Amino acid sequence: MAVGRQADKDSIDQDLTDLAVQFRTLCQRARNLNTQVNGQGDGLAYLVARGFDNVTANPDNPGSQTDAAWAHQAVDYFSNLQGVYFGTATQPTDFNYDSAFAVLWGGQIGP
Repeated sequence: MAVGRQADKDSIDQDLTDLAVQFRTLCQRARNLNTQVNGQGDGLAYLVARGFDNVTANPDNPGSQTDAAWAHQAVDYFSNLQGVYFGTATQPTDFNYDSAFAVLWGGQIGP
């Protein structure tokens, strides 16, 4: 017998359940964040009112966007993902969310 726990029906069943629950939870959190930020109609203004700068370009952000613009774009990206999950949106073109979110990883390169 090999060292370590080997995959079996029970472990795969548990992985499927865990992933389904975690995906649902993450997508609900993304939906809630989108509602919080964009629910009143102007998400960018909401972020500025919460302290995000929308005046100074930040070279650390994709495209040197302001912090407010980048945060708003990230909220929109997460919102699109939750929309696909919940069946309220589609992803019409290829888009690499992993690369888009890399700047938000805080230096963490792996799970």
